[in-house]
Amino acid sequence: MPKEWEGRAEIRAKLQAAGYRLVQLDPKIDAHFNRRIDALAYAANASGDLVPWLVVEAKNGANIKPEVTLTQLLKWRELLGTVEHYAVINGQWFRANRSMRSMEPVDGPVAPAYGDSGFLTDPALATSLFTERLWFEAEKARGKGHRADFFFPPADLLAETAIPGIETASGEFVPVRHDVLWQARRRALASFVLRAPYAVEHTTAPVLADAVARLIGNKLVDTVLDPFCGTGNFLWAVMDRARELDGPVEFVGQEINTQLAELAEQIARTGPMLATITTGDSFTAELPDADVIVTAPPFGRLQQPWVLLTGAPAREFEVAAIDLCLRKLRRGGRAVFLLPNNITFKQTLEAYRRYLASEYRVGALIGLPADALEGTAVRAVLLVIDRAEPGETFVAQLGADWVAQLSETGAAMSAALEHLDGE
Repeated sequence: MPKEWEGRAEIRAKLQAAGYRLVQLDPKIDAHFNRRIDALAYAANASGDLVPWLVVEAKNGANIKPEVTLTQLLKWRELLGTVEHYAVINGQWFRANRSMRSMEPVDGPVAPAYGDSGFLTDPALATSLFTERLWFEAEKARGKGHRADFFFPPADLLAETAIPGIETASGEFVPVRHDVLWQARRRALASFVLRAPYAVEHTTAPVLADAVARLIGNKLVDTVLDPFCGTGNFLWAVMDRARELDGPVEFVGQEINTQLAELAEQIARTGPMLATITTGDSFTAELPDADVIVTAPPFGRLQQPWVLLTGAPAREFEVAAIDLCLRKLRRGGRAVFLLPNNITFKQTLEAYRRYLASEYRVGALIGLPADALEGTAVRAVLLVIDRAEPGETFVAQLGADWVAQLSETGAAMSAALEHLDGE
């Protein structure tokens, strides 16, 4: 192994001498593709964007022909869109032709055609690089005795740098365009946290966050609040939609878990719109009134009962959360909740359900299948409440195709928005 790594270090030196400043050794580029690249070099394309430009496959041993690497090099080209492809066999360099059918011996790599300066603009690749860094940090923590499956990365890992970018697991710094970095950080963090036990308490899968954002419909104005924001996924999904609008929208999140709040705050700093994240207990801390509220409150019971708008006490966290949010929802505003489905049938909540139906517009109730919440068998519902005159409720129970149904063009989403807003 030391000899193998010594050979890769020589490959890096040769690439850097040719003009490739950014070189990764043994990176894992795709979560669904187990094989790693021996060496990957980045360079600018004709548009000036930083892209994966050159791949090296290295092999040592007797009677190895460079052509044995062509199949793997072709796979890397299909996955990454790379332009230059090399094999290094026992220290000798070979370059693949454009058709990827033959190799010719060369002294070393050719210089990048458009230089090596630029910013990475591929969100998927940036997300994979940051995800790998998160797991690298988790493994380091496990080496120090921490459980990797309960590890949350330190907030300074997401801190802003002089040039926006990602420090990879192998120590290289990849410049990333600011808007792409915003997408990569939040998507990678959500993917990372969702693999941990009790993940649903800390974050929500992007597909559900996107659905919640769509259900806001035409109500997206002024102030958006998530009083139980976790790592902020609901806020970021709504922010994606708000970027398409002309009017200013302010985002406010509060989270009782200090670690999660700090992570959300760092992501907010790179966001395209103003967002404020605070640490605190939303049942006791000050919250602003809001035109839109999106939230997935934690499951469980409160230590102290919450007095509902009806005057009755409640210990169910999700019921108290609904009640709290409705107190903060401005007239004409909309709240979208992700909740356990027992909110729809639990006998002790019947009086509160009647109260909601008589005092607010319960606009939509969409049931999700058991596997919709990752890491739990709890069935959940999407609940939409407008602070408006009572009216009919759109009701749907989704099955195995729930992701497609809740997509932008999905049948259930389209029907729900038609009912809610006439769109």
